[in-house]
Amino acid sequence: MSVTQDRRFTKAKVAEILDNAVGKTLGEVDAAGSNQFERTKTSPKITGIAGDVIEQSVFGYARDAIQECDIEIDGTLVELKTTGVRVPKSEYKIAQNKTGEAYKLHLGAKEGISITAVTLEPTIQMDFKTSHFWEKAERLLIVFYEYQSYETVPAQEYANFPIVGYCYNTFSESEQKQLRTDWEIVRDYLKDHYNKYPNQVERRDKLVGFTHTLRSDLLLIELVPGYKKRIANKPSTADNFQKPRYRLKKTFVDYIVRGHFNKSRAKHEIDLKESFSSFAELDKRCHALTVKYRGKSFPELKQELGIETDFTTKDFAAKVILKMFDADCKRLNQIADFTKAGIEARTIILTPDGRNTEDMKFHNIDFNEWADRNTDFEESDIFTFFMEHSLLCPIFTEHDSSDNTKTVFEGFKRFSFDDEFINKEVKRMWEDSRRLIHTNTLVWEYEYDKYGNPIKNKSGSYKGAPNFPKKKDYIVFFRGGSNDSSEKNRTEIVNDIKMLPQYFWLKGRYVSEKLKSLSFL
Repeated sequence: MSVTQDRRFTKAKVAEILDNAVGKTLGEVDAAGSNQFERTKTSPKITGIAGDVIEQSVFGYARDAIQECDIEIDGTLVELKTTGVRVPKSEYKIAQNKTGEAYKLHLGAKEGISITAVTLEPTIQMDFKTSHFWEKAERLLIVFYEYQSYETVPAQEYANFPIVGYCYNTFSESEQKQLRTDWEIVRDYLKDHYNKYPNQVERRDKLVGFTHTLRSDLLLIELVPGYKKRIANKPSTADNFQKPRYRLKKTFVDYIVRGHFNKSRAKHEIDLKESFSSFAELDKRCHALTVKYRGKSFPELKQELGIETDFTTKDFAAKVILKMFDADCKRLNQIADFTKAGIEARTIILTPDGRNTEDMKFHNIDFNEWADRNTDFEESDIFTFFMEHSLLCPIFTEHDSSDNTKTVFEGFKRFSFDDEFINKEVKRMWEDSRRLIHTNTLVWEYEYDKYGNPIKNKSGSYKGAPNFPKKKDYIVFFRGGSNDSSEKNRTEIVNDIKMLPQYFWLKGRYVSEKLKSLSFL
């Protein structure tokens, strides 16, 4: 495979080109190049306009749809990717008064990075090293622009977004194994269907939904869009199906982005000494730990694992799991192997009858996105979160709530959020809360005493909360993210109503019921 002369560069020339572009907006570099933004005057929804600008106005070559690497640098083929970064809403208040490199420390991925189309027709690719996916993913040159909005903007407004950096990316040995395993899971599934359904039309129909079927098995990549018919009652021709692509998960791209802008991040995160290349491998490891430690109490685990923390502390169970995985860090969310794959490790303390009384807190709500009428559910951060994340739950049983010595380890369970849950429970919460914002029916609900008087808290503020989805009616619900509900902490303003920063939570009872239905790993 080779590229045309206009796509051949030296590394010094690439540095010259991109160093000259960093700090300028996409519109500024485009005006000096091929003027891609001219098309946005008549086509407000051009997909990939930022990439067009980098390819055609910055590097000066024409875009094509060939499944080959974009450029050659010093004789080596490299794939050029352009992706948006931005400060997550949860970090905005910290970052807003910073500039330069201090500001960039807070930049994270806006979305995943698309690599190439999934080969759906024979002859199926059998070898990972020669696959289209690996040919394009092995060496990446990633250009970052800052998507300076929490709302969906038309293509023309991308002209205002600055180019903030670039990096060369190659994958570590463990990441290569994980990507290879993901790719082979897809290959083997398709190969099985090719053998089982030689008739092409029948095979297309049988493959409908396979992208969702494989979602919970893939560590670092996802298949988007979902493979389904565009028009249900039309014939099963190739052009009547959405064509999925391999895309690096947003969680993985976020890890790459933050690693580039925050070089000191490695000091706070660790790779497991014994990594895993698939969910199946992780499950096997969890099973071995379950066999070894099941039924052991807090005092026994403290002694056997050499834990210095007293077992009466709140985070002792998490310390146990860190020791089991031989992870040299203080918190489970510092394990890079989990972060890349979107694995939320949450210790669960159950009562003897199997109930979990604690709800799970997740991320800060980005109300700019929720107020944006043009954002579809499938484009929202909360949809992406539940699609990409899974829960790994080390489970302990509390046999006596007043005596920690009788809390014992039971084992591990793991689950992903299925499509039905996302499209029913998560979407219901999303739609109902947005309706309150869009119809201006969001109100503050005060708490009253038995005499009908508003109740004040210790700080003198009146107790209450906005009428967003609550735990009593929803599995996924809203709740403030501070123990101090005084006026000074009510820094979030939605529809002119001051409130605590809001987070979405998962009902503890749902988690315990879900775990009851699953076997231990």
